[in-house]
Amino acid sequence: MKNWSIFFFVSIMILLVSCQEEEQERINPDLDNTIPKDSELASLMRKVVTHDGSFDDIVDSGNCFSINLPYTILLNEKEFIVTTINDYQKIATSDVIEIRFPVTITLYNHTRKIIENRARLAVFSNSCKVDDDDIECIDFVYPIMFSTFNNNTNRLNTIEVGHDSQMFDFMSAVNDNTSVSINYPINLLLHNGQNVDTSHNIDLLHAIMDVASACEENDN
Repeated sequence: MKNWSIFFFVSIMILLVSCQEEEQERINPDLDNTIPKDSELASLMRKVVTHDGSFDDIVDSGNCFSINLPYTILLNEKEFIVTTINDYQKIATSDVIEIRFPVTITLYNHTRKIIENRARLAVFSNSCKVDDDDIECIDFVYPIMFSTFNNNTNRLNTIEVGHDSQMFDFMSAVNDNTSVSINYPINLLLHNGQNVDTSHNIDLLHAIMDVASACEENDN
């Protein structure tokens, strides 16, 4: 009788462990498409969604942030309202430019700051690197769905990302306790208007690397 009890107990334990492993396998994201936080793909994805602040460098001298439109400057002592990106083509490097403060800027990580004067603006412009990290010639086509699995709680979530700022925050928040995978397929828009479909991490990695090495950045 004692042997039968031991056999019954061991059988139950094996069954429970087997069921747990089966459930774990069922709810875990696709292991082939998980994105470790320190992986090359995770780094490239963050660079794709980093805010590009180089298009208005002729005014603010900072490639890691941009001034939110519209705002007013004195251009050669005449009032000039910058309302679109195309307005920067009307400004020459030889022009005398004076920004009418306050203005709001958007940083590389999509956060916004109100800037009250030129000295404060200079603090941000001096913090920018000569070569910024953003990849300007490729964009994600949203929405994109992610699966996240918390290794501590065994909880699976599906998260929809609909903008570069959301993607930046999401990718920056990935930690060792959470497994993240993309729900493919996803679409990419290249600088030449071409669309690229990707169905696996390897496809996405190669697509970003190939285009990033081929296109020209706008930084000066």
